[in-house]
Amino acid sequence: MKLIITEEQFKSLIKENLGRQKAIEQYLDRYISKGTRKIGKKSRNYGNLREDWCVDGLEQISAYYYFNDGTFKNGILLISKSLIKDIVSIFTIKKSFAIYVVEDWYEKTMIPKFESIVGESKLSINDVDIRDNDYECSPEPNKPEGITDEEMIDFIDKNTGYNRKEIINKIESGERDLEDFYLDIVDTVERKKRMGY
Repeated sequence: MKLIITEEQFKSLIKENLGRQKAIEQYLDRYISKGTRKIGKKSRNYGNLREDWCVDGLEQISAYYYFNDGTFKNGILLISKSLIKDIVSIFTIKKSFAIYVVEDWYEKTMIPKFESIVGESKLSINDVDIRDNDYECSPEPNKPEGITDEEMIDFIDKNTGYNRKEIINKIESGERDLEDFYLDIVDTVERKKRMGY
């Protein structure tokens, strides 16, 4: 059986979807305004950028921006399953439409703000994925008072695949700043604990 839709019905359907999309975007604007943004700098992410949004103590949206030799290559958006579930339930829409709207809203609304903060341009999202579980937000890592360079190097050595000589070479060559390197690994270790891997 072939379904025929008139031009008027098609326009009505598009108008209805645009109305829903606008309502969802307004919901997302209010939702994210209650959250806090954590920015992962290039110096702590192997030349890449990251942004995590925490709302009510849980990571709800994360964006990863991957670079190759300083040139932007790929953007990935991770959305919490619970956020998508809430949008589907509130607006009585399909999951695929909810994901599409969140991605579109993020690109139009959030990326330009992020670009102005980090001094980048032409960032975009190429892939979207849904997190199966909700994870607690991680606080910004801090360097403990009185920690020595040797203790930071020991921590990096213990928690990465780099040996002491490689770590020292990276620091001495200027490839990595010791404090940034240390805080990067502290953040990674804490994240692995929270996510159970």
